[in-house]
Amino acid sequence: MKTRTEVLVIGGGPVGACSAYALAAAGADVTLVERETDVCPPVSGAHANCGLILPSHLTPLAAPGVLSQGLRWLLDASSPFYVAPRLSPSLARWLWLFRAACTEERAQASMPVIRALNVRTAELHDELGREHGERWLYHQNGMVEVYETAAGATSALAEAAHDRGLGVRSRELTPTQVRERFPGLRCDMQGAVFFDEASHLDPTLFTRAMAGLAAAAGAEVVTGAEALALEPAGGGAVRAVTTRGDTVAGQVVLAAGAWTPALLRGLGLHLPIEPAKGYSVDVARPADFPEVPFYLGEAHVVMTPLGGSLRLGGTLELAGWDTTVHRRRVAGLRRGAERAFGIAADDSVERIWRGPRPVSPDGLPVIGRLRRQQNVIVATGHCMMGLTMGPVTGQLVAELAGGALPSIDLAPLSPQRFA
Repeated sequence: MKTRTEVLVIGGGPVGACSAYALAAAGADVTLVERETDVCPPVSGAHANCGLILPSHLTPLAAPGVLSQGLRWLLDASSPFYVAPRLSPSLARWLWLFRAACTEERAQASMPVIRALNVRTAELHDELGREHGERWLYHQNGMVEVYETAAGATSALAEAAHDRGLGVRSRELTPTQVRERFPGLRCDMQGAVFFDEASHLDPTLFTRAMAGLAAAAGAEVVTGAEALALEPAGGGAVRAVTTRGDTVAGQVVLAAGAWTPALLRGLGLHLPIEPAKGYSVDVARPADFPEVPFYLGEAHVVMTPLGGSLRLGGTLELAGWDTTVHRRRVAGLRRGAERAFGIAADDSVERIWRGPRPVSPDGLPVIGRLRRQQNVIVATGHCMMGLTMGPVTGQLVAELAGGALPSIDLAPLSPQRFA
């Protein structure tokens, strides 16, 4: 690994890979380092997420009513958003900030920000997909949200109507229309929403391909290099201490996901990003499963076709760095797939995965320069949207590193907003 580089990108997930590609395409001397021996490694939060690109989904994690649900779900380890009780100052701070963000005013203010990011990233995904999409199984076929209760359907339709006022393209489907179009769907339903703008892809193939495109554009991609610490190196430069030696960089892009806060502490910033454990289960894809993802609203289960596999996901567990696989969560995903498409819950699985996702307390990503260390750009906190927002984050990082005015207002995403 080089001892000096113009821009050092730390993290080989979709945000880091897209950032390295955008920087290299802009002509920067870039080095991308990943702690594992592969970009998008098994521990990466993007390795096995559900592969959805959702410009239509605007509600942040911190939304009115979520906190009260979280308190109700606190004692239920199978709930969609489980907060494992533990003594932790960082968790206490995160929950305090989360509580403050769970207001109607804050949620409404966040939606246009998320929409701007989502629209641009969907355009970038589509541009990349037209040229390279066969490499990562890219399909722009929309997504269906199915609701099995009248209350769930009513709430979803009201939210969809609200979001159409912000430019989201969606339409209501009656149960009859859903069954006519997707005859394999078996569960009882009271209503559904079809999101025209949604697309899906294989996260692993996408991230590896983006790292390959970055290398083809001139970036150095180094795997098996764990960043241990960041230190000021004089003249505004930053020294990265890694397991493959030290590197001095003119600028550092921190795209290390849930590991980012640990590296920032050496620079005096305590970023309230918590690792939230996500789950996914891969099973054999039924022959009649369409090339369209489905979301079961009340069960909080996503089903995404990825070639010959079907990926099930949709739960989130705020449990620190606990990597335990809770079988109740896996069983909940399997039950949803069985009810919806008759995929027996006791059939063999191809893979069960869990891993940390970087969750910010207000549900918005953290993108921007550090005030006290201007040569460090933070790109993390994307919650479950790192794959979706990878291309737009990469573009914004390249604009910041190149001294250009960012094409999207980054004030709401500033790392300093939690100070």
